[in-house]
Amino acid sequence: MQVIRKSLSVFLLAGLAGCAGEVGKASSGSAGSTGPGVAGAAGPAGSAGSTGGSSPSGTGGSGIVVPPTSNCAPGIPASSQIPRLTKVQYATVINSLFGITPGNDVLTLIGADSDGSLTDVTWNGYLSAAGLIATQVMGNATAKAKFITCDASQATCLTDTIKTFGRKAFRRPLTDAEVTSFMRFNTLTQTHTSADVASAILEAFLASPTFIMVPQLATDSPQGSSFKLNNFEVATKLSLLLWNDLPDAMLASAADNNQLGTADQVGTQAKRLLADPKAAGVATSFHQRYADISTGSHWVNNNTHDTTKYPSFQPGTYNAAMQELDSFFSDVVMNGGGFKDLLLSPTAFVTKDTAPIYGVTSSSTTPVKMALDATKRPGFLTRIGFLSTFSHFDSTSPILRGAFITGRVLNVPTGTPDPNAVKAGIPQGNYTTQRAAVEALTGVSPCSSCHTLKVNPPGFVLEHYDAVGGWQDKDPLGGTINSTADISFDGVTKQTMSTASELMTGIAASPNAQRFYAGAWVNFAANRPSTLNDGCVVDQLTANLADPSYSIASMMADFTKSDSFLLRTAGN
Repeated sequence: MQVIRKSLSVFLLAGLAGCAGEVGKASSGSAGSTGPGVAGAAGPAGSAGSTGGSSPSGTGGSGIVVPPTSNCAPGIPASSQIPRLTKVQYATVINSLFGITPGNDVLTLIGADSDGSLTDVTWNGYLSAAGLIATQVMGNATAKAKFITCDASQATCLTDTIKTFGRKAFRRPLTDAEVTSFMRFNTLTQTHTSADVASAILEAFLASPTFIMVPQLATDSPQGSSFKLNNFEVATKLSLLLWNDLPDAMLASAADNNQLGTADQVGTQAKRLLADPKAAGVATSFHQRYADISTGSHWVNNNTHDTTKYPSFQPGTYNAAMQELDSFFSDVVMNGGGFKDLLLSPTAFVTKDTAPIYGVTSSSTTPVKMALDATKRPGFLTRIGFLSTFSHFDSTSPILRGAFITGRVLNVPTGTPDPNAVKAGIPQGNYTTQRAAVEALTGVSPCSSCHTLKVNPPGFVLEHYDAVGGWQDKDPLGGTINSTADISFDGVTKQTMSTASELMTGIAASPNAQRFYAGAWVNFAANRPSTLNDGCVVDQLTANLADPSYSIASMMADFTKSDSFLLRTAGN
């Protein structure tokens, strides 16, 4: 077996060397992309950063760059042509291949998500992980049967296994040269069993750069200065985007039969994949990116409150509220909802930990789907997860809530807070509402120029929700809530509103909000920062979102029909 191990290392190093030049070449054109996120992001939830209030124009507060309206350039953006499987994809694919779930020991070995380049250290981690998984598979009859179903000592068994399993693992048929390379393990002179050979072949597959990475290198269909992805590359890209998994039998068959050569064929497959429950994962992770529910953002920092003042907010409330948001996002997408439903749907997923705040009854420890009062609870911005997070420990924060809505959801630059004003705090006074205190703090120069028009108004409209997201008609300071404010959806014009329903209806119809949402999907799906080359597809998706009947799933599928998805830039 030792000779087989040495042969495995030589075999894989040769494969890595053959791929390394391409990896380096691809990485040089990746524009700083760091894996499944957008500019500067790391991991499914995106990058850390502010959530509005100080973001430059077009960045939405954290990581997502949306090209300016009606300012697009022809061409395909440069990006990595050999991205690496993300951790989520790696774990899902292993489970799909063998029916086992990689443990933390394996996931730790493969390291963090990256732009695809492999160093000696990271590749050695994958090699060790491959050994652990191969040992587990070969020692489990059910898992082993998913790899090999014949007697490895029989004449054609190993060749047949290499071709059949390789088609799944490499997401394409193997070449004759690749089959011959894998069969070299069966030609070693030292005594070894056929089971040893089969195990070594499996380990070689799992440590192969072709398995670990997602090559998009076809050159047989030039399109101007770009190349069209081949059928196998499209099938893989599609399934990893929408399922984090391997192509299923129908998608693999479409690739085998050259049925993914047109945009409409790809779009049809995308819609089929999005109708499957397996797409719920991407629906959730995309919306976590869109809303910047990420490490370091307000979403995960402001998670405790004064339980003496707000006894309904218990230790389990925060996690239940955040899980509800994931369920809400997934539910909207998987049930054919559109952008407007994110802002207007009264659907909630209530547990015993959140029921008291919503004013409903539930003793369930698992989420129960129910409809809340549509006038008081339209959309995700009226859910406990958002309202309690964008508050202070013992009071509401119209500034935090308003800055997120204006700077993130509407993508209107809100300006940079004046550090001296922040340090000075709220002027002393006998305030009967939180709103009055905030107006005293921000109603004078230099704060007023940004706060009066952009930051405060959306937060004021939401003052009927207390610090933990419960409904209030009277401010804890003693005064009556005044939720009327002049809202600007573009940073220029104003509309007077008093209710959350009015505000959410306005956001749902806002071209700014629709464009940022479309741009967020393009960032997420393209696996790189947006450029002016993406502007045209963002324009089209934004125009589609203006139609209330246009579903989010349709937006997701329509991007897969675009040149940005189906082509790669030559020379990268």
